[in-house]
Amino acid sequence: MTCGRPAEMRAGGDMRQVCLHLLRDDLPRAGLALARLHAFAPEPGDGKPQAGFDSFPGEAFNDCIGDSLSYFERIHKLLSRPLQQLPTPPAPGPAALDRSALLAQHHWLSRAWARVGQFETRQQQIDEQLRELNQLRKSLAELAGLDLDLGELHNPHRFLHLQIGLVPTENLNKLRRALALSGYLILRTSREPELSRVLIGGPRQTQELQEVLNAAGFQALDIPDDFRAASGQVAAQLTQRQAELEQRQHQLDQAMQLWVDENGLKLMQIKQVLDRARPLLGIGRAAQARGELTQLRGWLAADHLPQAEALLRQNLRHPFLLQQRPPLPEEYPQVPVPPKRHPWLRPFSLLVQQFGVPRFGEIDPSWLFTLSFCLMFGMMFGDLGQGAVFVLLGLLFRSRLGLLTPPLVLAGAASMLFGLLYGSVFGVEHWIEPLWRSPLSDPALMLGYALAWGVGFITLGSVIAIINRLLEQDLTGALFDASGVFSLVLYLSLVGGLYGLAQGDGFHPAALLLLLLALAAFMLHLWRESTAPWGERALTVLIETFELIIGYFSNSLSFLRVAAFSLNHVALSLAIFTLADTMDGAGHWLMLVLGNLFVMVLEGAIVAIQILRLEYYEGFSRFFRADGKAFTPLRYGPAPEVPANPQPHPPLHPRGMP
Repeated sequence: MTCGRPAEMRAGGDMRQVCLHLLRDDLPRAGLALARLHAFAPEPGDGKPQAGFDSFPGEAFNDCIGDSLSYFERIHKLLSRPLQQLPTPPAPGPAALDRSALLAQHHWLSRAWARVGQFETRQQQIDEQLRELNQLRKSLAELAGLDLDLGELHNPHRFLHLQIGLVPTENLNKLRRALALSGYLILRTSREPELSRVLIGGPRQTQELQEVLNAAGFQALDIPDDFRAASGQVAAQLTQRQAELEQRQHQLDQAMQLWVDENGLKLMQIKQVLDRARPLLGIGRAAQARGELTQLRGWLAADHLPQAEALLRQNLRHPFLLQQRPPLPEEYPQVPVPPKRHPWLRPFSLLVQQFGVPRFGEIDPSWLFTLSFCLMFGMMFGDLGQGAVFVLLGLLFRSRLGLLTPPLVLAGAASMLFGLLYGSVFGVEHWIEPLWRSPLSDPALMLGYALAWGVGFITLGSVIAIINRLLEQDLTGALFDASGVFSLVLYLSLVGGLYGLAQGDGFHPAALLLLLLALAAFMLHLWRESTAPWGERALTVLIETFELIIGYFSNSLSFLRVAAFSLNHVALSLAIFTLADTMDGAGHWLMLVLGNLFVMVLEGAIVAIQILRLEYYEGFSRFFRADGKAFTPLRYGPAPEVPANPQPHPPLHPRGMP
């Protein structure tokens, strides 16, 4: 694979496998330097040391840095407020990433957590007691108005059963009469609009009493053991406990502030080091070593190689050797595929990866997806005025919309183009003369063009699938897959024959001959691939052939929705104008404005969803395997500026620092 336009058309672009030979001490600096590119993806291989290596130094860094990050995050979570008041410490030097320095910081954080962990324990105790105190206050509020000595409710009574609870106020009189019949009395009442608090007294509790209480909607209240006095005295006790807890919290805050005053600057310096060391967690088994000699392997786009070498020269202290080569065909499934970097293609590339990651070396579906998405949006939502609104909104709010800007602007531009073809401006079809025709002028013709578009789209997808199989040197797949040569010939010959029938010319003999030859070749391949008994094999061949033909035609008919939504757009506009014509003055214009907003928001969203459905299930599922490897590079700091279409450059030869 070479640099330039052919590589851009294939998934993964001009990706290279790089192998960096360096000394073990320089591994952290190399990881940080490559992380600044946001373009180097480590390659752990099969997880076993290659010949000549016996250890994985990256895993040692993982343990050290991972534990340090865990300690720091727990400390920072507890002391975040006093730490915010500290000034920003000076940036750490390169030596801060040495393994010895990282280990020293790990030990410091371990000792710091041993002390700060005591603060956390004390804070948890205070928080728990505050929660209990608040619960007691809530319980006391539920008992308010009964004027009881709550301590008496805890004392056993030999001949008297006391029960306190809530009852709906509307049931209070009925409950009083029912209790009187059972030998019980309501001794205290605190009447409220919805729920009243009651104290019930009488003989020992019986099943009859419980049934009466349940019928009245009675809810028993628990009396905490802490309540052993009158309500006023209990409230005073709770207030005293609140003051004691606040004093303990104040003392704890002072202790934590003192610790931050003594150690906060050191902690924030370690934070800066850990932020720089965090990318090293992604190295893992991509780095292998024997003694001091270390090798780091991964994947890097060819246009990033000069930057990578320059960063390594600036940051590494010892000589190094950087080797690179294109991936071998057998490595393609393991090569990570990054999204397109071009700002107008990247959002569509990310949508492609929502369906699945393309395999490296395949024709990248991002280009076809971008073009077909915009064209279908224009076909289904053709309006010059509404499309112009989309374009203006995308350009005016591009800083807020971010990645949504390119799809919105391009879809709006396509809508404007088809609006000119349809002669539609904000749903009005008599302001401008159409360059072609209005969809409602000939719905049958629109349905025919939509079906033709679907046939063309599916044909292109099958051609791409055939090319992908040939690129993989899979001749059998290119010929006999469900989107292979014989399947495509079968589909096109059947479409051509049916078109002849529709035109009254009959099924053309050439189309019939191609149909029978393709059908025979496809079925013969299925027969030879099957190892089942003859009867089962014949049934399998018939079912799979029938499924292939039905799949092609169901996918083709799905594209009729392209015409359906173009007609629906016109119909909605007519409905809005009809409603507006029933109003006068400001109401007329308000209906027109709100109606157009309704169409742009609701129908625009529905059209976008329908296009994604067509792309994913009628397009991608035909030629896109979606079994590639996601690109997860090391990252640190802001991403560097890289040209969207870099100029080809000569291959980077292995070289080291002098």
